[in-house]
Amino acid sequence: MDKQMLAWAVYLAGGLLFGLVVWRVCRSWSRYVRHFLLVTYAVFVFTPFSLNLADKPDAYAPAFFIAVLNTLFLGEDAGLDAAVTLALIWIVALVISLIYLLATTRWRKPKEEPAAAD
Repeated sequence: MDKQMLAWAVYLAGGLLFGLVVWRVCRSWSRYVRHFLLVTYAVFVFTPFSLNLADKPDAYAPAFFIAVLNTLFLGEDAGLDAAVTLALIWIVALVISLIYLLATTRWRKPKEEPAAAD
């Protein structure tokens, strides 16, 4: 296994473990807030973007890091490509999540309230 694949494996394992922490923290919140945070976390951490290197055309890094670092070091226009890609994927993921939430809401059984004892 080459170094790049090992680095991505470590990054993905760390991202999944921190994703479990995020899920654990927000599991008692409402479904809509929980799904919004989990989808946002997943998109920001796991969306890859090409580095556009001349000697390694297949080199990728997380799009969030590319957008931030290119903006800081190369200017606003350099980070815009990764930021737009990240925003589009985030919007699509949020729409899919909202469709899932709306589709499964009617299947959920409402909680029965205990009868008041007289």
